Amino acid sequence: MKHKKQGYRFKPNKLIVAVSIFVAGLLSYPLFIENIPFSSTPKVSIAAVPVSLDVCFTPGQSCLPKVIKSIDNSKSSILLLGYSFTSKPITQALIQAKKRGVNVRIVLDHSQQYQKYSKEVIQILLNNRLDVRFDHSVKIAHNKVLIIDNLQTITGSYNWSHSAEFNNAENLVFINAQEVAKRYTVYFEERWNVSKSFHSQKTLGKPK
Repeated sequence: MKHKKQGYRFKPNKLIVAVSIFVAGLLSYPLFIENIPFSSTPKVSIAAVPVSLDVCFTPGQSCLPKVIKSIDNSKSSILLLGYSFTSKPITQALIQAKKRGVNVRIVLDHSQQYQKYSKEVIQILLNNRLDVRFDHSVKIAHNKVLIIDNLQTITGSYNWSHSAEFNNAENLVFINAQEVAKRYTVYFEERWNVSKSFHSQKTLGKPK
């Protein structure tokens, strides 16, 4: 018997308590950590509940089509934070979004300039004039985040890679909530501002 791969869809009215706890923890996490300097991110109510929340897991489900659908439905902006970036379908979806007039900005870990499979897709992005920066300010920039139209936040363990979809055990959360997207956007801008564009070489290669 064949089972159709799809993400679990949760209705807010049935999971209001669980979702409230999830968002409360997300938004109030810094309050529980002392003696660590945090940047001034906007204060939001911990009672903010997502309009909708969806999750996806690999193996056993197809998360890639859901990611592509979110990118394809974008209207104004896409902000991407990533570590491993090898997915050609996501690369093409981002290029098409830019051609539609969507503002696409990408921050990747600095190591991805020199990884064999990452270099290939990153070069395609650069050739299509997408804004890509590399984060050299930390040892590893290990984020996996997509922020769509300042409304939807997609995050989890899932890298934007072929392996995440077809080889690994990964998870993704799709959150439609402006307040959550606002917090992630502030964080994205912090990473963007400390990251560097790739201008020194026409093609990516080994570090000097």
